[in-house]
Amino acid sequence: MPKYTELPTFREQSFITEADGDMLHREARALAIRRIEESARTVEDFENVLYWWDKLDENRERRERDHEIGRSTVPLEWGADELHLFDRPSYDMVLRRLLLAGDFLDFIFDSPETIHELVTDADLSEILKELKPHLKNMLYYLFLRDDSATEYAESIGQTDRNIRGIRETALKKIRKLYGAVLAYRKENSLPLTLDEKHFLENGVRKKKESKRLDR
Repeated sequence: MPKYTELPTFREQSFITEADGDMLHREARALAIRRIEESARTVEDFENVLYWWDKLDENRERRERDHEIGRSTVPLEWGADELHLFDRPSYDMVLRRLLLAGDFLDFIFDSPETIHELVTDADLSEILKELKPHLKNMLYYLFLRDDSATEYAESIGQTDRNIRGIRETALKKIRKLYGAVLAYRKENSLPLTLDEKHFLENGVRKKKESKRLDR
């Protein structure tokens, strides 16, 4: 079964409704599956739950099987060793690891124009989507490709000071908009992660604090 073709069926069975608003396909599928599980009461209902999980497993196994064909069983031949040589793998390494796992989404959307497709939060995705093209381009190269402000400035013929200023302005705008989203979620008793709660109450984590959490 091709990816996400089950969504129309979920909508027909009212497991996804218009009231849910716009969301990423994977979020919609997860929501529908959760509702199917929570609404199960009879033997037939539980059989339906198993049916959908079997369908999803078949799809996952098919994709894994298709992309494992032809791959060497010796990790060194396809570069897996590089993923373990660095504490912080490069973005290209992460993309390659996803490709080897048969997950092409991040690779497909790997461009400044579609940077909003690289986040899982629907609200944050919408915020990024509405940014001007030059801001998307800057965020992509500074935060995904890990270019320095100087490197990026040279590539587009501007000064690094100007780029740093634009970067801070863009981040402040994104944080302000996302903060409003989180405030709305809190006011309406919607779930928040620990990081989201911290951001809402204290702002961005300091680098030292982030390092402590990573340990």
